[in-house]
Amino acid sequence: MDKDNTDESLSKEVKNKKKKNRKRMPGWLAWGLSVLAISFALTVVFSFLTEVSIKGSPVYICVIVLVVLLVLNIGCDLLANAIITCNPEAFHAMASNKIKGAKRAVAFCRNATKLGSIFADIIGDICGIVSGAAGTALVVYIAASGGKTIELIASIGVSAVIGALTVGGKAIFKHFAIKYNKQIVFGFAKFTTFFKKEK
Repeated sequence: MDKDNTDESLSKEVKNKKKKNRKRMPGWLAWGLSVLAISFALTVVFSFLTEVSIKGSPVYICVIVLVVLLVLNIGCDLLANAIITCNPEAFHAMASNKIKGAKRAVAFCRNATKLGSIFADIIGDICGIVSGAAGTALVVYIAASGGKTIELIASIGVSAVIGALTVGGKAIFKHFAIKYNKQIVFGFAKFTTFFKKEK
């Protein structure tokens, strides 16, 4: 009996050592792979919706889609900067008083790096890529009435306008994101409570 018990304990120790020796995937790699998968899925969705909405549509639909993508890109960058620069202590007193959205705001601030990456890097960059596709469709509309010279000018002009509005918009609104970070984060947190209640 003693020998059996000893063998069992030895086998358990060996199994425990094997479990400990198994290398877990590093957190940074797991997060990177998650971002890769999310980015792929969202790019497919955004590209599909853009293609469906602009294909065979009038030129003003193409412009509206382009404006929506630009606003979404700048808005996500604004939100990312607000969350990253906001201090969670600003919401602790509000959370203790059970003010709606305060707990969610604290959670956002504590996960600022990941949320900043989701809004600025994933959604923002995807909007930038897809807006390029929408811009190409706009160039096709403009160039339809002219030759290669018109197409070249239209391509450069549309790309320049999209780039200038995106970068300029982000630069302008970054100031407001930092100055009013508490209000922006709390407003967004409160907005999310309509879809999912706080615990």
